[in-house]
Amino acid sequence: MVSQKRMSNGEPKPPVGPHPSTIRVSAQYVSQAGVEQQLAQTTGDAQERSLAEAKEDSLRLQGVQWIDVVRRALHLPVRTYTTACTYYHKFRLAHPPGTTTGDGYLWSDAAAASLLTACKMEDTLKKSREVLAASYNLKLSAAHEQLPADDPIFEQPSRIVIGLERLVLEAGSFDFRSRAPHQVLSKIARSLGKGEDVKKVHDLAWTDIYRTFAPLKHTASTLAFATLELAARLSAEEAVLQRLQQVSMPAWQTSRAEIMETELDSLDLYIQHTTSSILGARYSLDDFLRIRLALNKECNDKSIPRYCMAPTPQAPTSQVQNGHPTPVSPPQPGSTQQSLQIPASAPEYAPVVGTGTLRFMLNPQLAKNERDQVESHFKEEWEEYEEEIEVPIPRSERPAPSTGPPSSRDRRTEVKREEPEKRRAIDERRELDRVRERDRDRQRPRDRERDRDGHRDRHGRRYDDDRRRYDDRRYDERRYGEERRPREDRRYRDERR
Repeated sequence: MVSQKRMSNGEPKPPVGPHPSTIRVSAQYVSQAGVEQQLAQTTGDAQERSLAEAKEDSLRLQGVQWIDVVRRALHLPVRTYTTACTYYHKFRLAHPPGTTTGDGYLWSDAAAASLLTACKMEDTLKKSREVLAASYNLKLSAAHEQLPADDPIFEQPSRIVIGLERLVLEAGSFDFRSRAPHQVLSKIARSLGKGEDVKKVHDLAWTDIYRTFAPLKHTASTLAFATLELAARLSAEEAVLQRLQQVSMPAWQTSRAEIMETELDSLDLYIQHTTSSILGARYSLDDFLRIRLALNKECNDKSIPRYCMAPTPQAPTSQVQNGHPTPVSPPQPGSTQQSLQIPASAPEYAPVVGTGTLRFMLNPQLAKNERDQVESHFKEEWEEYEEEIEVPIPRSERPAPSTGPPSSRDRRTEVKREEPEKRRAIDERRELDRVRERDRDRQRPRDRERDRDGHRDRHGRRYDDDRRRYDDRRYDERRYGEERRPREDRRYRDERR
């Protein structure tokens, strides 16, 4: 039998020994539900949450714009730009605003750290000082005012960027697997035989799509089909659209629903943030709205959802409504409430991230096998046996034999334990002797009173009983008894002899 070690308050008992390491498995893709869960605002009303979402979109677009401008100034290839944008989005999701780490950095520093990490990953090595110098010199109009990379002004910002680089690597789970999206794009484009106009629009659409969270949600083939179709619609190339519809989507491990979701994400960027994109300034808003209406009609006809994995709607904050199962009033004294049941399948000890060693793994199956092996050392196994044992009653606790009538022999009698006599002090014994002597004096026969109307005191004076108090009588009787010598007194016996 296996059970979990728990303390008296029901919490899991911490294990004895070193802390088991925490394993974090790399996840290359995330759903829309995961994105909204990471960026969800739990505090404030609806207006504050809306403002927070708008601020998050603005910071995301500013960071991607900064990466695009600086990589052009450093003459970096487009693959470095796409990798840097992916790392920047993951970093923003891992450290959203409102957290300790999310409010402790600037968006420009996070973008510089993401670009520095992408340069190391794509073998386009650049130092942190060079990235910061390129960003600084872009703000200066005159060429003679530009600063070199070894200027002391970049010393402190360089340390900040290097410190954020570690957080960027942890946000990406140290996953250096390259998706090579441009190779997939070139392979699909050659199979379609697209024209020059479509190629120009497609390159710009490919750059703009990395301003959204689409690269984190879908594969490279899905992004390639979505950008090709969007470029063909903007260029009015019907031949390219027909060839795209004839391509087998399962052969490229994608679906029509995923492609539609990616296209709608790009159209949301062009419609809501026109100035923050490249194609948004080259085409009118009517062109994007026309394409959006055509895609919405196709979604309605084919019952295609907006998101492949949409987030579940949360329950309303206010639970004061008719028919709600949860009572709003406090519980009554006699009512019974369901206690929180701990599932039997729950792990015995869940290690807290940050208290032990944090390790990253790429294979989820290996991580699961290691967790199962570690948890087996923190489970207690035993076997239960039922055995009847006769316990003899002690001699002092046995009931005394019954001496009453037969009707009362079967009744249980309580046996009072005789407490051992405590040793009394000398003063207590003397007081007990005085009480006994006083009782004996009161029980002796007294002389008949000579005068019933009154009494005489020891000096021969008479006074009435009405004037005497009860206390005076008691004191008088006690003195009268003390003055008389007892018959057992030895002096009394000697005088009689």
